[in-house]
Amino acid sequence: MSPPPRIAFRAEDHFELRLPSDPQISPDGRHVAYVRTRADVQADGWIDELCVVDRSTGQRHELGSGSQPRWAPDGRSLAFACVQGTLQAIVRWHAGSGERQTLTTLAKAPSGLAWSPEGCRLAFVVQVPAPAAATPNPTPDWERLRTPQWAAPGVYTEQLVRRAEGLPGDLPAGQHHIFVLDIASGALRQLTEGPHDHGGPRTWITKLALAGHISWAPDGRHLIMSMPRSAAQEGPHDPLAVLQSDVCEFDLSDGAVRQLTHFGGPACQATVSPDGQWIAFVGFRNERKSFHTNVVHVMPRAGSPVRALPHPERMEVHQQLHWLPDSTGLLLLMPQAGDGCLVRLGLDGQWTTLARDVGGSAATGYGLYQKGLSVSRDGTVAYLRGGVSRTDEVALLLPDGQPGEVLTDESAWIDRREVAPIETLWLPTRGPGNSAPAWQAWLVRPAGVPADRPVPLILWLHGGPYLAWCPHLAILPQIWAARGYAVLMVNPRGSLGYGEAFIHELQHDFPGPDDLQLVDMVDAVVARGGIDAQRVHVAGESGGGLMTAWLISHSTRFAAAVAIYGVMDWSSTVLTQDRPDYYGYYWLPAPPWEAGMAEHYRRRSPLALVHQVRTPTLLLCGECDWRTPISQSEMYFTALKLCGVPAALVRYPDNNHSLEWHPSHWLDLVEQVDRWFRRH
Repeated sequence: MSPPPRIAFRAEDHFELRLPSDPQISPDGRHVAYVRTRADVQADGWIDELCVVDRSTGQRHELGSGSQPRWAPDGRSLAFACVQGTLQAIVRWHAGSGERQTLTTLAKAPSGLAWSPEGCRLAFVVQVPAPAAATPNPTPDWERLRTPQWAAPGVYTEQLVRRAEGLPGDLPAGQHHIFVLDIASGALRQLTEGPHDHGGPRTWITKLALAGHISWAPDGRHLIMSMPRSAAQEGPHDPLAVLQSDVCEFDLSDGAVRQLTHFGGPACQATVSPDGQWIAFVGFRNERKSFHTNVVHVMPRAGSPVRALPHPERMEVHQQLHWLPDSTGLLLLMPQAGDGCLVRLGLDGQWTTLARDVGGSAATGYGLYQKGLSVSRDGTVAYLRGGVSRTDEVALLLPDGQPGEVLTDESAWIDRREVAPIETLWLPTRGPGNSAPAWQAWLVRPAGVPADRPVPLILWLHGGPYLAWCPHLAILPQIWAARGYAVLMVNPRGSLGYGEAFIHELQHDFPGPDDLQLVDMVDAVVARGGIDAQRVHVAGESGGGLMTAWLISHSTRFAAAVAIYGVMDWSSTVLTQDRPDYYGYYWLPAPPWEAGMAEHYRRRSPLALVHQVRTPTLLLCGECDWRTPISQSEMYFTALKLCGVPAALVRYPDNNHSLEWHPSHWLDLVEQVDRWFRRH
């Protein structure tokens, strides 16, 4: 029997996505656990499910909802976090029998699960509610009149950082502390206390998790964590304190804390080597730049000196790192020219690329986005392997460096889809200010359409801006291609994977005049043929939404534009987004009230240039977007209408930046963009 014919990608294929993450190989190498994230069509949300593959038999165990799978040191059982009714739980699954055991239940979700070396304890981080005020405010007499029908009272806060992107509502009061669970007795001990956060959303800043990763010393008597330890500030805000964390040692006998570094910047993901001799972390010395390149550092277990092991081409490495079993080096993830690279870094400073096929974002097209890996005692690596015709699968890299088997088949449904071809391009730059002679790009053309047949084009701009597209299969460009569009995805200046100089071109200059080269690159692609020169559109998300508005402020090249949750006015953005303590001090030279800053902010804000726009523009944003608040899209939409430019606004209730909470909103986004481009 012949296979069924392939069909085109559809918007509803978002509900077909099965996205593996957090691959965890057992210490003995027999089992690999991972998290599968899929969209639930009934609930219109995303579900995390745990799966375990037995390499010796090929058997797959479906464990149901859960996250953070972590193998015990003997490889015989797996701990993970899940929800049980109204409580959070840590559960143990026994690989031999399939038996489950609830180890503890908690009011708040745990994070950073880490087994002790002997396998008798688990450490993790959980939020502890703030204690009641010592002298609470007296209740006014009129509160006696309150009925259930009254409106909720006013929300009082003195917190500068009161929201975190991706989380609904205001952050609850309280600190995140380290707990240690004794497996045999079930006794739960709070190891830390005081005003410092040992994890949680207040320690997340852009690409950095300043705390939350727990590493046990081999002696089982100490924990290592990198975390902020600076005292609470009085007076004006100190921006250096925002990106400051150090390596700390916690004594389990008495809870004593010893600070091992005074690094002068963020030290992240501190991890002890298997032999107990070294600590490695990722970070940088803080120079108040828009972007700092993450560098691997190592230090003796006892403390300084700290030694940097930078990449020879100053490539950005991701935070996650893993020691090799023999403690001679580390495994890391690194983007390079569109490839997701798995690399080995020796303690001698030698870098070796082991694989260039680490996966990308299956939704929009980002390279090396939120990936993970793990390594067994014999050096077998479990990671996420991607490609141009499939979304990510869990795969192995063998100890000899050869590719191992692919353990999952989560993207099998794509075999029934017609995948549009992807062509790699290098588009020349112009002018002396460019550190690279060309910008890398990919052109996705509709499947089965002759190369010389003109089709409309979408210039699809990535966010960040410190991220990057990659050529791996992503569903959104494929859907657009299935609807007859060619999609051009360019990695402009500031994109990751092209070296430090390329990134630093954006230093306090985003957006800037050099970004207008994107228009020239579109014309170069049109000149190759196969593109309808009159139907060239532009769309972008987040930083790409800002860039979309910037381009149409300076050019009438595009027939229509779509700006998806973009920044339109820097002055209001830095004071209303989730990290007012960071963006106005790093991405821009100083806050907007400082001398000379009003003009600096104005020159880089599309709202100030809206009178120059002639391009019909659609704006889309989530109402719970704390990173680029919906007020940005609303202001720009209103200004366009007042200037007589055709414009429309789409608000997504109960959704955040990136529209991550409800898959149906991505389906709607596909339709809105397609309708707008066909109309104009």
